[in-house]
Amino acid sequence: MRPFLVCIHDATPAYAHETQVMLRDLVPLLGRRVSFGVVPNWHGEWPLVAHPDYCRLVREGSEELLLHGYFHRRRRGWGPTTLFAEGCDEMNGLDLEETRRTLERGQRVFAEVFGESARGFLAPGWQLGHVRRVNGNTLGLQHVLGFFSLESWAGRSIPLATWTWDCGRWGGLGHLGHGIGRLLQSLDRGVPTLAIHPRDLERGFWPKILRLTEELLDAGYEPSTLAGLLEASDVEVAV
Repeated sequence: MRPFLVCIHDATPAYAHETQVMLRDLVPLLGRRVSFGVVPNWHGEWPLVAHPDYCRLVREGSEELLLHGYFHRRRRGWGPTTLFAEGCDEMNGLDLEETRRTLERGQRVFAEVFGESARGFLAPGWQLGHVRRVNGNTLGLQHVLGFFSLESWAGRSIPLATWTWDCGRWGGLGHLGHGIGRLLQSLDRGVPTLAIHPRDLERGFWPKILRLTEELLDAGYEPSTLAGLLEASDVEVAV
């Protein structure tokens, strides 16, 4: 099997309409073989516990739910990434103990609204901060999805070739994100991975994303999940 991944970031009731549109278009192509990076309380204003219909939508529309930060907004301090990523580098603003508490808090919300904790973590803005220094296994977390690799806390690493179109403050950078994904795949750098964001719709990248999905399917790739890749005895990285 030649796998590829589709992960929708920034899953929050704040983007309920965009989530519905993405599922409407992707389900006929992929079924439920989609992962969602779910934010427990987007910017402190959209708690999942107050939106059961949205929780049902993402749970029933995907095979895998990842913990995607807690607020998806940096609460303290700043750096170059903060400006570039419009303040979404949440984990960079936390020390080690705050990181552990944030992950723990997110897992409690997941257990409450989805009936079980998340197995995977996806850092907002790809910025892990101190996450790797936390013993994720004690919190129920088994793996971390990054831009260049999928890594398990047990030590396994799978290289990824990631396309992304929401590259921060300037929408035009999405063309660069698309080009990077294409280059990584052409260099045989890892499992093709589509990192989709709700803002891709308003920025005009959605038709390009759907064409890429169809292109991968036509080339013989099969949609998978993070857990599926890690559980496979042998991962074939497609050319």
